[in-house]
Amino acid sequence: MRADELLDHYRRGERDFRGVNLRGVYLRDVHLQDVDLSCADLRGASLMSVDFSGANLHRADLSGSFLIHANLSFVNLTQANLTKAFLILANLHQSCLTEANLSQANLTKANLSEVAGFAEASLDRTILTGVLLPPRKAGHELLRYLQIWKDWQLKFPQFKLRPGSDLFDLLPFSTVIVHRQKVR
Repeated sequence: MRADELLDHYRRGERDFRGVNLRGVYLRDVHLQDVDLSCADLRGASLMSVDFSGANLHRADLSGSFLIHANLSFVNLTQANLTKAFLILANLHQSCLTEANLSQANLTKANLSEVAGFAEASLDRTILTGVLLPPRKAGHELLRYLQIWKDWQLKFPQFKLRPGSDLFDLLPFSTVIVHRQKVR
């Protein structure tokens, strides 16, 4: 399906695009809220500043896609393939990332506040520089996430947390690249 066909169907009220082939499609600054693109092929698609809020992207293949500044809030990304995707400045607020593959994806300055299923997502060599995590994850909550990453076999050294500690000094930067910030 071509981009113009998708947008035409969407304008006419259609929302069910399950399994559609949109490989390499170019869309920019369009609204596709509440669309069902589960199992869709969006490999290499350019989807910059697209509003997917409330969409279903379950098992969609978005590998190598450009989702820069995309709105993915409240989106179901369960088992989605986002390998090598560019999610720079993307808004993933309250999205579901259960079993999503974010290997080698770039999430620089993405909003990951209140995402679900983060612990089950694959983050092998994922760039997480400057990501926005919810404030409640500071301190002991951040330790829980570090433990989750450790369980993913990222091999963290033993450490003690004290106020003002720079926790990100302890991360293996060859595996996950994160923004350095102080815990208050």
